[in-house]
Amino acid sequence: MREIIREEDQNTRVTLLEYLKQLHSVEWDNFVKDTKILAEESAMYNGPTPFGDEKVSKTDDLPFYCIGFKSSSPEFTLRTRIWSSLRAQTLYRTVSGMMNYGKAIKLLYRVENPEVVQTFGGNTEKLERELESMARRKFKFIVSMQRYSKFNKEEHENAEFLLRAYPELQIAYLEEEPSKKEGGDPRLFSALIDGHSEFDIQTGKRRPKFRIELPGNPILGDGKSDNQNHAIIFYRGEYLQLIDANQDNYLEECLKIRNVLGEFEEYEVSSQSPYAHWGHKDFKRSPVAIIGAREYIFSENIGILGDLAAGKEQTFGTLTARSLSWLGGKLHYGHPDFLNAVYMTTRGGVSKAQKGLHLNEDIYAGMTAFGRGGRIKHTEYYQCGKGRDLGFGTILNFMTKIGTGMGEQMLSREYYYLGTQLPIDRFLTFYYAHPGFQINNILIILSVQVFMVTSEWRPHLVPFFADPSPPVVFLGTLNSSVIVCRFDDNGLLLNGSDGCYFLTPVFDWITRCIISIFLVFMIAFLPLFLQGKPRSALASYPQGLILSQNSRKEAPAKHCCGWGNNSCQFRPHLRSLQPVSRRTLLRATWSSVGPVTSPPVEDSQQPGSLSTSSSLDSPARASTLG
Repeated sequence: MREIIREEDQNTRVTLLEYLKQLHSVEWDNFVKDTKILAEESAMYNGPTPFGDEKVSKTDDLPFYCIGFKSSSPEFTLRTRIWSSLRAQTLYRTVSGMMNYGKAIKLLYRVENPEVVQTFGGNTEKLERELESMARRKFKFIVSMQRYSKFNKEEHENAEFLLRAYPELQIAYLEEEPSKKEGGDPRLFSALIDGHSEFDIQTGKRRPKFRIELPGNPILGDGKSDNQNHAIIFYRGEYLQLIDANQDNYLEECLKIRNVLGEFEEYEVSSQSPYAHWGHKDFKRSPVAIIGAREYIFSENIGILGDLAAGKEQTFGTLTARSLSWLGGKLHYGHPDFLNAVYMTTRGGVSKAQKGLHLNEDIYAGMTAFGRGGRIKHTEYYQCGKGRDLGFGTILNFMTKIGTGMGEQMLSREYYYLGTQLPIDRFLTFYYAHPGFQINNILIILSVQVFMVTSEWRPHLVPFFADPSPPVVFLGTLNSSVIVCRFDDNGLLLNGSDGCYFLTPVFDWITRCIISIFLVFMIAFLPLFLQGKPRSALASYPQGLILSQNSRKEAPAKHCCGWGNNSCQFRPHLRSLQPVSRRTLLRATWSSVGPVTSPPVEDSQQPGSLSTSSSLDSPARASTLG
């Protein structure tokens, strides 16, 4: 609680809670109203009635609007802490979001198997146990906390709160013991606990369920990849999703998990060996190794830097990734991509961790799958929340990390293999999407610097042995220091132009260069401005009808002009007419099977859903490792 109400700087009076209240003012007002109702109910049972003089009640409400509670009891302070944590880039937000997978699996299992509800009748307790059993079979969530054994008292209390709130949550951490030999190195273990682990009476900590001794210190690189590698031994299942600690997830997105896992195309797997002479025909297509997904930047409303980060994600994570996937040059750039765990863990692992070479550890999983024949796909209908850096310094450090990691990648053996073995089309796609992008940036910066130097003249820069007249390369000052030839409409030299210099084509070239620079920047930043524009929701109708936002009536099929025309005109009985081109219809319509009986829902953030036949009774299970 002290972290959200203390002042970050002695020169400012703004606390983290005040900052979050200003960003989410409407949500804070609703939170205060709920807290007041909870306080009134508790006061009714534990003390005098809270209803009294109106002026006194307004004065008493000041603590609610200030810090969210009036009584310092744990249930009220904890509510404020949870409200703040769910609106910042915290681990609690990540855990609470990713645990929605369990809720989604229980919902899908209950809806798709109504006989389960009939079997248990009105016994809700047994039904809930059955749903929990199915969710545990399909989904496990592991948080890798390598510092868990070194937490202080307050940090242990916070971790314990997470385990009590989500008993199925698993925590993998490093445990250290003194060496059996005197003067030897300490022994390191990779341990796993969850909310059902027993407490050790002597230490007061939870006793690990699994404890595996490691051959040495596993922290070899920059920490993040080592954190994944030491916890990967505890995952179970066929598919794996690696996420960061500043991500979020939503229930409506978790309901699409069956569709995402269906993208791996493993519903009909051949029983033949792919290495045998008689079974190779069953494996014409390469296996799918990685399913890429886009991210929703939930920090986009926090200033211009958040908006720029959201625009960059919209440009690279969605538009560029879509094109690269179609061209066959997409790699694994981070999260929330899904990995075929059986394929990846048997072909080089999911992360590299050598210091000085694997600063960008995520992309090596993509190169590993890419170089071993695996396919990397991209999905448009699934997304996870993601927080971005919101300071100039942190953004600069992040860009420095990206550039430094790209320099290290140029030294790796994966780049050598891909650069020498890929065909020319995929090689050019790989080059211009990865090292070529950084090299292009360097060339652009150098060309701009050369252009600025050569278009500006400084007399003190001319060497003593050079001609005192301004050289031709200093074009910027020639327009004022020399006489430029001027011509009339007939092409004749104007009077007073004796001894002039014919520099008009040079200045025209400079003008075209400057205009082209601004034009390229405008085109490059066009997706940033387009993604910030509010978009009306589009509904998928079988005949191609798309109602506007103001339409609430269902349009009958006979009023459509058909696919043969360029647009579809609505009848006047609808309150708004919106002709839609065929290209827009093809882009906006994901599914056209069955009639649509509900009006379009206004939601500019959530994508459409694909329809993939699968069943929750399959033995596949997804693990999420954070």
